[in-house]
Amino acid sequence: MNSRETHLLQEFERMHGLFSDWKGGRELWGKRLLRMQQWLEEARALAPEIADWIGIYLKESTVREHSGTDLILGPFIGAETEHVRIPIDRGICGLALREERLVNVRDVRADSRHIACSLSTRSELVIPLADRSGKFVAELDIDSNKLDAFTESLERVFREKCGFFAEVWVPKS
Repeated sequence: MNSRETHLLQEFERMHGLFSDWKGGRELWGKRLLRMQQWLEEARALAPEIADWIGIYLKESTVREHSGTDLILGPFIGAETEHVRIPIDRGICGLALREERLVNVRDVRADSRHIACSLSTRSELVIPLADRSGKFVAELDIDSNKLDAFTESLERVFREKCGFFAEVWVPKS
C-alpha cells in the first residue's frame, strides 16, 4: 500500500470508528457500521424535508478498548463536518448523553451550548441510543435548516425509531 492509500485508510478509520482497538473486533464493527448506515437512511426518510444533516455519534468508551469519553462521529448523511470528535462535556450532543435524555433545541442560535457544524443550521434534535441492556452507547443527531423544525409529533416519530436501535447494535449472525 502506498503512503496516500495508507493515509486515506487511516482518515476513513478515524472518521468512521474503524480503530485497531475495536471492542469486539473489526469484523463485528464492519457489520455494525453497515447496519447503522441503513438504519440512519431509514431514520432520515421519516422527515427528509427537515433532516438536513443526520448522523450517529458513538460513545468512545463503547467502541474502543481504552476508556475515552469523547463522542465519535459514525455514519452520517449530509455535508462533511469537522466535528468528528466531541468531548462529552461540550455541546448539545454531549448534554444529551451526559443527562441521558432527548434534547430539542428550537433555535440553535439562541443556545450557547450549540456547536455550529453549519451556519445554516437553525434547530437540532439529539436522542440517546441504547443497546439491548438499556445502556446508552450512541446518539442520533439531526440538524435542520428550519427554525423550530422538530415538533412534539416529530420527536415521537424519531424517538420511536430510536427504540429499534438495539437491533442495529447487535448484528445478526
